Amino acid sequence: MAENRRPPYRGSTRKLIVSIDVGTTYTATSFCLLQPGNVPKFEEILRWPKQATPDAKVPSVLYYDKQGKAMAFGAETEDEDIIMEGEEHGWVKVEWWKLRLRPQHLPIIRNLDLPSIPNNVTVDKIFADYLRYIKEQVKAYISSTYGSGGDIWDTLSPTMYVILTTPNGWEGTQQNRMRQAAIAAGLVDSDGGRRVRFVTEAEAAVLYAADSGNVEDWLVKDSHLILCDCGGGTVDITGYQIISVKPALKLEESAASRCAPQKPSSGASERDGHFYASAHFYLERLHGTEWDDEERMEKIVYHFDRNAKKKFAEADTVCYVQLDSHKTIPELGITRGRLKITGWAIIVLREIKQGLDIAFENGGRLADKVILVGGLASSPYVYSKLVDWGNEIGVSVTRPDGPTVKAVANGALAWHLDSSVGSRIAKYHYGISCRIPYDHHNPEHQERASKKFLGLDGLWYLDEAWAGVVNKNDKLKASQEFRRNFSLQMGADTTNFEYRQKVYAYRRLTPPTFLHFPGNGKKTLIPGFDVICYVQGDLRKCFQAAPFTVAPSGVPLKKIKFVVCLALGETEITARLRWVEDDEEVYGPATIAYD
Repeated sequence: MAENRRPPYRGSTRKLIVSIDVGTTYTATSFCLLQPGNVPKFEEILRWPKQATPDAKVPSVLYYDKQGKAMAFGAETEDEDIIMEGEEHGWVKVEWWKLRLRPQHLPIIRNLDLPSIPNNVTVDKIFADYLRYIKEQVKAYISSTYGSGGDIWDTLSPTMYVILTTPNGWEGTQQNRMRQAAIAAGLVDSDGGRRVRFVTEAEAAVLYAADSGNVEDWLVKDSHLILCDCGGGTVDITGYQIISVKPALKLEESAASRCAPQKPSSGASERDGHFYASAHFYLERLHGTEWDDEERMEKIVYHFDRNAKKKFAEADTVCYVQLDSHKTIPELGITRGRLKITGWAIIVLREIKQGLDIAFENGGRLADKVILVGGLASSPYVYSKLVDWGNEIGVSVTRPDGPTVKAVANGALAWHLDSSVGSRIAKYHYGISCRIPYDHHNPEHQERASKKFLGLDGLWYLDEAWAGVVNKNDKLKASQEFRRNFSLQMGADTTNFEYRQKVYAYRRLTPPTFLHFPGNGKKTLIPGFDVICYVQGDLRKCFQAAPFTVAPSGVPLKKIKFVVCLALGETEITARLRWVEDDEEVYGPATIAYD
């Protein structure tokens, strides 16, 4: 459903929704002012402090002073006067900081050397400071754009929804830290954390592509397509099946989403975010030369960002980067102060094609269409080569019209308003630790004989066995709950009814029987297992509803039976507990917690 065909807002009161796409190198922000009876309109923040010309994107860069106070943000960090002031006072430039939040299970980026951050600054503080800056710019933009903009902001901002985007591979831990940063930034208050919602960049991008109108003939019921978001820090790839087109667009994931981290270049935009990933080989030629220092290297990349990258056209495979010199050194590929760079786009293209091949393989090669978004999709050379690749294997490749930098921010608004994606595919196995009866005939149990324990019922048990809740590649519908039965033995004198259970992801092929290696020493998780969150709940009412029994030892006890219900079909995990009271099923609240 294109944006201009979205139905009028049916609510009775005005609402404000703000979406923020914090990229590795650049950030874009959009908002939607919902007014009763009016068709929702998406607007981008197009004015940022110290920006030379109006632009939807602003650098994800900050300057900090020696005390750890943020002194400059976004386009301000490119202003010559502020750069000079920063050098005079010893400010530290902070960039690529989003990558510090990445999950440990994602592939390691080769040759990654993240710029340092001040010792008295954490990535959580950087996120909060940057989101606070974004909030102030949204406030200023609305206040100056609308006739009564100040009143609109004062009235609606206390209850506004904030949509934050994440790469495909990010999980609850990253979402929780981003939510806390949004609270610290004042985007929502401490009681409004649920008004911070998350959508993957790929999901937002595919909805923007649908809104753009130029892939409308691709939106056919039961057809399949793949979205490839080529950004500055990651390449996100997801397969979708179109479930319905009218009266509203409904999609389902048809292949588990993938996230491939890429190494961005200092000062580079999404289009050339992979510059160092391939060009570091060429820059190493400058080692030991007059250009081998941080300040001059930054200028080299700056020239690439501002000049050389723009010259890439369909037939171009070479660019020249200005070195602020007039020297010619043939053995280094330097002619009259210009460094010759070749092949960087070829490496980038190879990485994208490999990711798309895997997506086709995982989805059973049902899709025959690829939608490209992100900064790299704007490159005529990269785009033309991917179109050629598609023609060779019978796959259509296209990209939405208009600036792709706003694709994710606007798509995030569409995601919040339309709820278009009805199901997703589980990327991993998800489950919980449980205890099982000890079997002295089982070799795996024999290895763990030293860990067996006697239950209140007089039987021997082993702890830390795998209890699967969701299998890899299961379809996760948005409203679907996955359930697992549990039982606990509690004595009559029990006073602590707090229940806390770890939820694990297993990222390999087939989960083993136990989560830890055998042995008497420190518990060590078997590779592939990660704790992704905790389920917490109060079992007092469940305890009260259970009858007393007597153990073989004569000790009175209660066997508490309950069900852990997990919902993983949305972009965040939710949970609740269920038990039986008076022959009726009763639900109790459970919360998801993170370390």
